[in-house]
Amino acid sequence: MNLFKHYAPKDGYTPLVKPGKDGIEFLEEGILRLPAGGKYRSASEGCEIAIVLLGGLANVTVGEAEFLSIGGRAHVFAGRATTVHIPPGHKFKIEAVGVVEAVLAKAPSDLAGEPRLIGPEKVKVSTRGKDACERQIHDIIDANFPSKRLLVGETFNGPGKWSSYPPHKHDRNAPPDETRMEEVYFFKVNPPQGFGFQRVYSEERNLDQTFVIRDNSLVKLPWGYHPVAVAPGYSLYYLWILAGEPRNYIPYDDPDHKWVKDL
Repeated sequence: MNLFKHYAPKDGYTPLVKPGKDGIEFLEEGILRLPAGGKYRSASEGCEIAIVLLGGLANVTVGEAEFLSIGGRAHVFAGRATTVHIPPGHKFKIEAVGVVEAVLAKAPSDLAGEPRLIGPEKVKVSTRGKDACERQIHDIIDANFPSKRLLVGETFNGPGKWSSYPPHKHDRNAPPDETRMEEVYFFKVNPPQGFGFQRVYSEERNLDQTFVIRDNSLVKLPWGYHPVAVAPGYSLYYLWILAGEPRNYIPYDDPDHKWVKDL
């Protein structure tokens, strides 16, 4: 099982996660890079799609709906995200106004609806944790959004900070204590030569791996606890995409480390 990938930026669409591999059941995910004037066409068919603009300006056309000159942040550390959510059964086109980088995340869906633009003003920003595990969370597609399976957001770690901490997991349907939702993290580091770490481990320790996170790393999280840390001097970003059925996110903290919340 290969949970870690590194993305080497190149023009066009690069698939990074496919359902049916490495414990991932629902999620498909890839990176789209377009030069100025470049175009990408596809269709949602039996899936819902979240197009998260990491950087650049784009025109997105979904059927008769047009979202023109959307985005605009130069990179992920320069502002809040712009996202387009596409329900199943729509053809769409992405056209780059300048150089564009975006994540396309898909999950099976039969929930009909109209495409929606989620602009930066609709992103819900909050701070979680304190001291060494303080981080900023940007909720893009939350539980109140009309999605079948997806939850989408961004996390920002300051230099030397931890996140997804205390370690938590969401790999079994056992409400009200926990629900099962698979997840993928896609990372950026600022400045880009920096690094961080992610540990992925199960309660039984039959899964226990630690990855060196660099700019454009990706980690698949089909199960297990998954804390993240970044080296001093560097900021860390990750886009998190969750998919599950039911779409009811209840994380379960590692009992060995839950006490940290009481500090």
